[in-house]
Amino acid sequence: MKIAVLAVGKIKDRRLRDLCDEYRERLGHHLPVEEMDVAKTSRGNASQVMKGEAASLESATPEGALRIAMTEEGKGLSSMDLARSMDRWMVEGRQDVVFYIGGANGLAPEFKRSCHRRWSLSELTFPHDVARMLLWEQLYRAMTIIRGEPYHK
Repeated sequence: MKIAVLAVGKIKDRRLRDLCDEYRERLGHHLPVEEMDVAKTSRGNASQVMKGEAASLESATPEGALRIAMTEEGKGLSSMDLARSMDRWMVEGRQDVVFYIGGANGLAPEFKRSCHRRWSLSELTFPHDVARMLLWEQLYRAMTIIRGEPYHK
């Protein structure tokens, strides 16, 4: 199984970039991982921007991937719930799992509806860069739970 995080825009803060890289590399010791930035759309109103960004995310998505939109109105999960989901995907032989993080306006409503799942990291609101770092950390944590490693304790 390959895990990919597709996000709108680049992380500007070097400290957050380093943390994302650290957790992505740790997770990469257990399974293939990929992170891809798609360009922000700057032309048009919020709806047009979200549609443009959704098109970029869509074009970067592997065919047949399990698509998960990270969005504030999504279902909240515990670290254990995420670990159970990841374990199930591996047992089922899932090839690609893609997590999406939108831009400043979020993900387009149509794009969110097209995803298989809509999850939330928290009821709190985070900057997109922080959300990306938290997602990588939680994916790594879930893998350590699956493998029975002491990181989660």
